[in-house]
Amino acid sequence: MEAQPIPGVWVLLSRWDGTTYVAQSNEQGKYTIQGIPAGSYQPVAGAPGYGDERPGGLWGRVLVDPEVDTVVDIELLPKAPVEVAPGINLSLGDPTLLSCKEPMESQAVRRTITFATGDRYNQPAFLYTPGESVTDTVESPLPILLTVYPGPADTWECASIPLADAGYAVLAVGPAYSLELERDIDELGQILHFARKGDFPGADGERVAVLGGSYSAILVQRLLQRDSKIDASVLLGAPTDLFDLRRRFEQGSFIPPFGLDQVLIALGFPDREPLRYWTYSSVYHVSATLPPTILFHSYQDDIVPYEQSELLAEKLKAIGVEHELHLFNGATHYLLSGDKETKEIYRLTLDFLARHLRESQSDP
Repeated sequence: MEAQPIPGVWVLLSRWDGTTYVAQSNEQGKYTIQGIPAGSYQPVAGAPGYGDERPGGLWGRVLVDPEVDTVVDIELLPKAPVEVAPGINLSLGDPTLLSCKEPMESQAVRRTITFATGDRYNQPAFLYTPGESVTDTVESPLPILLTVYPGPADTWECASIPLADAGYAVLAVGPAYSLELERDIDELGQILHFARKGDFPGADGERVAVLGGSYSAILVQRLLQRDSKIDASVLLGAPTDLFDLRRRFEQGSFIPPFGLDQVLIALGFPDREPLRYWTYSSVYHVSATLPPTILFHSYQDDIVPYEQSELLAEKLKAIGVEHELHLFNGATHYLLSGDKETKEIYRLTLDFLARHLRESQSDP
């Protein structure tokens, strides 16, 4: 079968410090990247619905001479759906009534979620539903909000409880920091599989939104690339372009705290390991299948620069994906502090979710 041109393919070359040279193919499948300094590069390329590729022959490298046009043909193959074995042996712990005073007074019923995934049990996860006692039951199924936190989910309890108290079945997880991101994303998919089967009492598997903040937003954005049935997404302080983060780090304008600079270093240099950066840079994986998205970022965020959310918002706008971008002074802890910015984030989030979680298909 004769190869057909693919519009909208991103092609990227990176220097050692994360400086990138990028172009997108036109309707004829052609692209031009200008201004590349002389040198040897490992290009990467990809497009929605296709697998990522490293063109450049046997060694995956291209020699660039500014005085000579370098032609690199790229062939992309359709991306096969990710197949993940369902989790097994799901069990829910006894209900416990919990309450919080900050960031707002609220209460909810919590149950621990346990299941087997491959050769291990899942990382700690919890189901929160509204209730004034452990014997309360949900009269009609609630929309699901899968919240993925940048740390153990039980340390974010007072973020989950107000969301549940507002009328959501909150599935809360907090994968440990790891470079095995795909395994963590598989586990998120398994939780949604349980939800869609109706295995979580009081939860409507036909209405699903996801929320992620900081590091965990990388997992959420990757999940969105896999799962087109998610109705809405909420991203707080999200990393969206790892090349840009590495460039800022090498320039000295961005020094992530808590030892997270070591994570960037562990990825290797982007000119040698471009796929590691590319795979988890959502700005190069935006597609029209993404759900409506609301982005929050603090100007004072010292873990992820606020420009990262601006970069994603630009790409979402270019392709016509419904989105909102909200930038704040303060609110650096997003969902946990009790300041006015945090309360405004809750208000905007709940309004957004109410508008975008569709009614259950079982409703008349």
